[in-house]
Amino acid sequence: MPLVFDRGIAKGKPENIRHREGYCPFCDVDGLTDIIRREDDRIWLVNKYRTLRDTMQTVVIESADHDGDPSNYDIETNRRVFRFAIRCWDEMIRSGKYESVLMYKNYGPLSGGTLLHPHLQIVGLEHEDGYAGLTPQNFGGMAVWGEGRARVEIATSPVMGFFELDISVPEGVAASRDAADEADANRFIDAVRTCVRYVLNEHHDGRCTSYNLFFYRFVGRTICKVVPRWVVSPYFVGYRLAQINSPESLADDAAALARRFAR
Repeated sequence: MPLVFDRGIAKGKPENIRHREGYCPFCDVDGLTDIIRREDDRIWLVNKYRTLRDTMQTVVIESADHDGDPSNYDIETNRRVFRFAIRCWDEMIRSGKYESVLMYKNYGPLSGGTLLHPHLQIVGLEHEDGYAGLTPQNFGGMAVWGEGRARVEIATSPVMGFFELDISVPEGVAASRDAADEADANRFIDAVRTCVRYVLNEHHDGRCTSYNLFFYRFVGRTICKVVPRWVVSPYFVGYRLAQINSPESLADDAAALARRFAR
């Protein structure tokens, strides 16, 4: 069943991706309410504009830096951001209150977001399985890089296309506080940063301005899917037909990205 969007609530949402002079509620820290957890300048709170019915919508503010992003965070800042967000996501999953819990990030004008300030969203669906339309084939297929238990692949049967990068580690590793898992958790988080930087700076000759991150616990692994965003294909909008770049193009991306990991 479709998620029900409450347009009346959405009318009051601030927007500053297209209109950068707009008010930023995440910079106005003193005005934030319903804070669930805070760790330095990372804040997990209930979304003030809960536009989806039968859900619990929360937000992770990544940083006090209004223009921050995994593409420009230093390595340690990026690790702290993702460790915090992944553990918040894990807590909502373990609560058992929801049919499924989704975590994702919007960046840029074509990503579906409204606020520039860096944040992720964690949404508990009360009645819907957010993974119902996914299959194991939607993840991976073309190997790019691997180290320890972390790996990066290009999806050869993508959810939407045209180019989707899947970064993964065994389930539980990314949220673990065990020292034995720390190295692989860092490899996972660092690989997400590398892939985001590649998408914005090299993929499609650096013309990509928007991306999404989608997080999953699926097929025994924790996966982050990095998706460059363009205007959505009419084949997908009208027929749910995904498209994929040619094998030659995917191979070029794989080789260029592998060079990034080799630096």
